[in-house]
Amino acid sequence: MKKIALFFIKWILIFFTGSILIFAVVRLMPTSPVDHYLTGMSLPLTDENREIVTRSMGLDQPLLKQYTTWITGFLKGDWGKSLTSRLDIRTEFMAKMPYSFGIGLGGILLGAFFAYFLGFGAALHRNGFCDRFSSALSVFTQAVPGFIVAILIIYFFGVKLKAVKFFTGDGKFSVFTVIVIMAFYRIGPWARVVRNAFREEMNKSYVRFSISRGIPKIKVLFFHAYKPVLCCLVSAVMSDFAVVFGASSVLEFAFTIPGLSYFLVRCMQHSDYNVIQSYILVVIVWMFFVHLVLNVILEVLDVRRRK
Repeated sequence: MKKIALFFIKWILIFFTGSILIFAVVRLMPTSPVDHYLTGMSLPLTDENREIVTRSMGLDQPLLKQYTTWITGFLKGDWGKSLTSRLDIRTEFMAKMPYSFGIGLGGILLGAFFAYFLGFGAALHRNGFCDRFSSALSVFTQAVPGFIVAILIIYFFGVKLKAVKFFTGDGKFSVFTVIVIMAFYRIGPWARVVRNAFREEMNKSYVRFSISRGIPKIKVLFFHAYKPVLCCLVSAVMSDFAVVFGASSVLEFAFTIPGLSYFLVRCMQHSDYNVIQSYILVVIVWMFFVHLVLNVILEVLDVRRRK
């Protein structure tokens, strides 16, 4: 019970500390949303116009009042309006979140699935095909940026072969392609985690004893040594859940997918305080639920945690 209470207290502190920090940091941006708004409306940047727009945006109020109004509204479900587009932020987020959420979560789950079996094969045969392939894939994905792969896919399949219409179709193939790219960039590193975890389990007495009794090594590892390995994989995957909404920003731009990351980058260009603040808090809330669910999974998988 104490552990659960500490978990919730920790995330409450993270939430409010993060909200204060992001509220302060966004106001240190070199340009203000007032100037961007006036420029977008083709209005002169006069002191009078700045004063009118600043008042209409509520930026003339004391910072403490601005923060209190914003955080109170966020907790009630009212995330405010975009300072530049004047559209409801929550409505915009809910319309765009399925794209980024589907891409990020799909890429992570697909990557974890293939990483597990590739790492399993690499552990069975040291210096075999799976071992060498996972190592090469890990190095490749760290050396070559994802947007390079995206450009090559667009060029060969969309321009050269004309097999896919990335920008004139319904967008489903673009979303699928981004999911595959994101999974591809996670398979290599996670496969190495799985491989090392299986190799460690192979040196333990219960595995060696089972193999000595004539039980095939593949059967022992797959049916009896998987829990500690899954714990390692879940721990590795946990940190990547933080970038479910943000990791696809470059790919969303490359394939013109109207996701949350694409929307955020546009708002950052206009110094839209309200959108940036809400985005960070959404990520914090998302990570709270991710850690809650994955910690439960770790408790179920790891018997030692329950002793």
